[in-house]
This record gives sequence, structure tokens and C-alpha cells, in this order.
Amino acid sequence: MLVAGWILAVAAFFVIGTDTCAAVTTTVPLVGDVRSEVCQDTTSQAIILLVVVGFAATVGSLFLWALRYVLLSLAEIESNTRSGGR
Repeated sequence: MLVAGWILAVAAFFVIGTDTCAAVTTTVPLVGDVRSEVCQDTTSQAIILLVVVGFAATVGSLFLWALRYVLLSLAEIESNTRSGGR
């Protein structure tokens, strides 16, 4: 899960990219329609998403590892209790 989460984070980083552009049409009196392209730098958003998804993958992996450890401990306690502590 840890590796898959970081792969997802990197994929999201590339999907968002670092530049978002949109075509804008503005109507100006006496001139008519003026078409232009407006671009916005999205690097900070992509980096934040990369860190958040990667951190969530790391925490999720640690949680699953701890849950496995707790369940194995409980199973051992149960088997010792059923056998009378021998």
C-alpha cells in the first residue's frame, strides 16, 4: 500500500501538471471580441497534493502494519488463554 500510494501521488502530480491554461474571450466596445489565453501556475497545488497523498499512504501503511501486529498479539493471547496459560 505504501508504494502504491506514492505511485498514486506522483501520478496525481503529473496529471495536475504545473500550468493550467484557459481561452478567454473578452468583448471590447468598438473593437469586438478579443481572444486571449490565460495561464496559471499550479506547481504549488501539485506539490501539496503530492505531499498529502504520499503522507496519507505512509500513515495508512503504518496503521495497517500496527493493526496486523495488534491482531496477531490478540490471537496469541487468546490461544494462551484457551490452553490454560501453558
